[in-house]
Amino acid sequence: MVKDLSAKAKTLKEYAEYHFSSLEEALKGLDEDEANYKPTDESNSIEWIVNHLCRISNTALPRIIKGDPDYKPIGWPDDYKEKHYSLDRYMSDLEAGKKTVLDLMGKLTDAQLEEEISLWGGTKKRKVGLFAYLGELVHHKGQIAYIRGTVKRFKAKDPNFLNTC
Repeated sequence: MVKDLSAKAKTLKEYAEYHFSSLEEALKGLDEDEANYKPTDESNSIEWIVNHLCRISNTALPRIIKGDPDYKPIGWPDDYKEKHYSLDRYMSDLEAGKKTVLDLMGKLTDAQLEEEISLWGGTKKRKVGLFAYLGELVHHKGQIAYIRGTVKRFKAKDPNFLNTC
């Protein structure tokens, strides 16, 4: 039996693909010093944001797509949020999450997008969860661009800027 592939899901997939690619561009050339810089003591670093996006792409989005609130990739650490990984590990994890999300998303039917699933202590349509978490990619990519732009401007004035933080 062939599933009725959804034009809506294909559009969501293209949207996700665009924003994953945009995120990858925003992270190009990132080094550990810049990844750990925080504009204020209360701010998140790029490293924290990327850890968060790895969790979204590897667990939150696939859970919504699959309708399985307990899904996690084989070998995914329960304490990922509390760990600090290398930039190479983060980039590899983002790529794995992107591949999973895009593979699953394009297979959704209109009926699956409209299906009520368990979300955030209640039930919501699957598409609502997808909208929210795809929005997270956009939102956090903007935060990364802000931090990187700020660092670039400070470094233009003082090439040793990150060494003095």
